[in-house]
Amino acid sequence: MSQTSFDPVTRRTISAEIRQRLADAIHTGQLAPGTPLPAERVLCQEFGVARTSVREAIQGLVIAGYLERRGNRSVVAEHLPEVNFAGDDRKALVTQLFEVRQVIEPAIVEMATRRATDAERAEIAEIAGRDPADLEAFRKIDRHFHAALARACGNPLLNEVHAKALSALFGSGEFASLLYAEVNRAEVSEIIASATEAHQAIADAVVKGHTRKAVAAVVAHLDDVERRMVERLL
Repeated sequence: MSQTSFDPVTRRTISAEIRQRLADAIHTGQLAPGTPLPAERVLCQEFGVARTSVREAIQGLVIAGYLERRGNRSVVAEHLPEVNFAGDDRKALVTQLFEVRQVIEPAIVEMATRRATDAERAEIAEIAGRDPADLEAFRKIDRHFHAALARACGNPLLNEVHAKALSALFGSGEFASLLYAEVNRAEVSEIIASATEAHQAIADAVVKGHTRKAVAAVVAHLDDVERRMVERLL
């Protein structure tokens, strides 16, 4: 079952709001392609609504193509095979995941710089401007930022491949164990500061339409984070 959780719905125009919340979770990669939707009972508890409203919202997402039925479960729609990473070495796994990102994300940013709408550019800039209070907040901002870039590239299939890679990274216990280890706290704080600055540089280039600067900034960002994690974290 997905570990994604949702805040209760406070406005009672209910099924449309639930549908939007779930669609947003799919767009940001919180619910990655191929991920089973939480059970109706769980969604009812988290949203604080009756089961009828949840069922209406799910049915709307099935019709719209966001979800598909597999037996008695609703699953986030996907068009590509699952991306899996295996290995016993934590840092080797992190390296694999960053290699995938280094192949995909420069192309994504190049396309996003050329194709993004004004609204998408504004969203990218807004996310990059957020100030993370702690590691958990940074991880959420980081995921939303890179997911926003992928959506702005204008290629749904590339966006889906990227969402899978991002989900594998953020769902990796090996990745989390490095970030949350007490011995790594000081270095992780430096990673957060460096990455936050890099996000702002990437966003500035995308907003201004500076393709080469955007690509160079994302390459430097990924290289920096991977190097810090592999060489400095214990």
